[in-house]
Amino acid sequence: MSVFDLTSTIVRMTEGNYPLITEQARERFPDLQITHEPITADCRHKVLVGYYPPEDEDVSGYDWIHVPAAGVDRMLNGLKGASRMPVITRTIGRMGEQMGEYCVAYTLEQLQKMALRRAFEAEQNWWKKKAAPTHLFDMTIGILGTGSIGQGIARSFKALGARVVGYSRSGRSRAPFDQVFPMADFPGDHPPHVLVSALPWTPQTEGLINGALFSKLEGALFINVGRGASLDEDALKGALEAGQVSRAVLDVFPKEPLDETHWFWTHDQVTVTPHVSGLTRDVDAADRLVDLLGRAFEIGSMPESEVDLARGY
Repeated sequence: MSVFDLTSTIVRMTEGNYPLITEQARERFPDLQITHEPITADCRHKVLVGYYPPEDEDVSGYDWIHVPAAGVDRMLNGLKGASRMPVITRTIGRMGEQMGEYCVAYTLEQLQKMALRRAFEAEQNWWKKKAAPTHLFDMTIGILGTGSIGQGIARSFKALGARVVGYSRSGRSRAPFDQVFPMADFPGDHPPHVLVSALPWTPQTEGLINGALFSKLEGALFINVGRGASLDEDALKGALEAGQVSRAVLDVFPKEPLDETHWFWTHDQVTVTPHVSGLTRDVDAADRLVDLLGRAFEIGSMPESEVDLARGY
């Protein structure tokens, strides 16, 4: 294998929307060739930095692809059928913490009855018993997906005293979860009061949150910050009608932006947000790539792939 070094490597930044990444990479490695166009010059190693596969060249021709975001499914779609698979790395940054704040905020909004209290205030209504909260430290939070994103969400809930259980394919114990169950054994010892999906998109997770799963809940708050394709939308409507889910907070959808005619917008038990629970911060994306390049040049070889191509995450 040829040595991975500055003189033999060209990096392409696609889409032109990563100015801080380009700036920091050039500042740290002034001799590194960086382009925004397809790489046509001779080089031993080609590196692509982008969220989507570019349409003007074959991404399988790259040795290393870095996705400056947590989700890699769009890039993997561009590699379907490729005879040669590149190393794939990604940026997680503080995504888990961001999503944790989002999930805790909407959970507290429900437990603290914020909407009801605002209505009472407008009516000058002193209905203390009706406005009294339930508390997060009495709740069990279930999180579908126990990877780095799920772990970040779990830490946010645990900081406020909640019991947090995870669900994964293997059911293998993993910090900071109090307990982890195999998905096949959902819901474990008892149904969670709040169910959060942090699942990535894979063929195995598509439609996984379905009627069979919802039937095991008892009035839970459901929050989806993973991927929209994991949710069976008709099953959610049935679960809301049956009282298995008391409210749904949805930040991700199979097609975005969400169609203006979709029933989610007008259902009084559904909250829609525009995919804002976890945003890739420019500083995280830049720091991650510069760190990876620095280590690769130091040891003279590309990093290990961070994505299991068979699983899709």
